[in-house]
Amino acid sequence: MQAYAAALGLLARRRLTEAQLRTRLERRGYDDDAIGTAVARCKAERYLDDALFAALYVERARDAKGDRRLVGELVRRGLDAECAQRAVADAPHGERDRCLQALAKLRRAQPHASYPSLARSLERRGFPASLIYAILRETAIHDGALEGIEAIIRF
Repeated sequence: MQAYAAALGLLARRRLTEAQLRTRLERRGYDDDAIGTAVARCKAERYLDDALFAALYVERARDAKGDRRLVGELVRRGLDAECAQRAVADAPHGERDRCLQALAKLRRAQPHASYPSLARSLERRGFPASLIYAILRETAIHDGALEGIEAIIRF
């Protein structure tokens, strides 16, 4: 019963994955049986839902990130890869939209950034190179700013 009360207290402060809740209860010194019982009860009462955690995490990601990076972050938080991939695939905004959003933000922050610099910044956010260069080509043609894009076209 004490582990369950501690679990509710932790979940009241912030949404956690099952793995995160187990780790925090272990740190507080609860035994495996008490933790298992508390986690099972939290799941049964729908206070703990990894699929919901993943969906909300993807929806509320502060910075636009690529699918691979989002999946990696969710897996590091204790979700299984399949659940993480499903949440990212079901996201309201696709990877292309998020990449365009990230590019727009980068251009506002660094209006004179070169295309290679923008490409590296987008790669660090987890977007695939093929998508990055396709978007950079499209925006360069649309903006009429073809200078500095030679390296991208040769890619």
